[in-house]
Amino acid sequence: MNRSIKIAAAILAVIVLYFGARSLMRGSISSEVVQPEVSAETPVADVIVVKATSQVHELKITAKGRTAPDKSVTVKSGTSGTVVSTPVREGTFVKRGALLCALDVEARSARVLEAEAARDAARVDFEAAVALAAKGLAPANREASAKAQLDAAEAAVNSAKVELGRTQIRAPFDGVFERRLAEAGDYLGPGSACGLLVDMDPVIVTAEVTDAQAGLLQSGMPATVLLADGRTFPAKLRYIARTASGPTRTFPVEAEIKTGDAVVAAGVTATLTVPAGQLPATLIARSLLTLSDTGELGVRHVLADNTVRFAPVRVVDEAPEGAWVTGLPETVTLVAIGQDFLADGVKVKPVMQGGARP
Repeated sequence: MNRSIKIAAAILAVIVLYFGARSLMRGSISSEVVQPEVSAETPVADVIVVKATSQVHELKITAKGRTAPDKSVTVKSGTSGTVVSTPVREGTFVKRGALLCALDVEARSARVLEAEAARDAARVDFEAAVALAAKGLAPANREASAKAQLDAAEAAVNSAKVELGRTQIRAPFDGVFERRLAEAGDYLGPGSACGLLVDMDPVIVTAEVTDAQAGLLQSGMPATVLLADGRTFPAKLRYIARTASGPTRTFPVEAEIKTGDAVVAAGVTATLTVPAGQLPATLIARSLLTLSDTGELGVRHVLADNTVRFAPVRVVDEAPEGAWVTGLPETVTLVAIGQDFLADGVKVKPVMQGGARP
């Protein structure tokens, strides 16, 4: 055999042996089953928390409102006639019974004189009937008939005087004649307005509060009123409605302002503040508040075993720093971030804001 053929055969044999060995090695490697490592523990997420402690809080109920007169009446005419006099200037303080508008009285005055004359004639007839009856010269029913005619005449006089008095439109109480609504020469019918009379003693503040706030208020409670011009006056609650008003579902309240000699106009913006007692409450940031699956307002907090729990709360007061709430333990660890994405019973690793573990 040729030497070159031997060398080629040797090289071929080496190549076959090499690839055969590689195939055997690859088959043994691929037959090994690598088992993935299974973690023995479920991963627990870190949660940022904040500590909160309840304290005795001075509860103050604050409501926006406006000043108003104690009484406000549009004084109206009780009869018809032409206005002949308006003696009171607008803005003048008047006493009860002061003349505000006067109507013409000519026809009504004549009716009074006519009624008085008829009454006098009826009295003469009655006296004559009494005298004749006493002498037995007239039947007994004649005296009774004359008395009835006299009574009717007296009633006619009174009616004429009442009608005459209606021409004098007078103030029903002490107050300020705020606005004249009729001038001399105007014709007024029954129910037509003469002017607006207001009683500014005392000045009151009208405001509206929520149902929760209304339950804490009582008549006679002391209060403070801050006016838009910066003046502050002491006040006292005098009325708390027990029926909510319309779609707002709020309750109207009124407080009397003790103004002293100060002049306070009606319609001024005012802030009513009423101390409503003390109660244990917790001050929390408003961002910590969330809703449960049923729509209940509350917060999520971490228990001693590091599980998350939802706690319903009630907001009892507002402050620049946050909201005062009740319904939490004396000391509580609140979830500060991500409370909307945690469910009750979830295990977490609490981390205080700033990085320290609680």
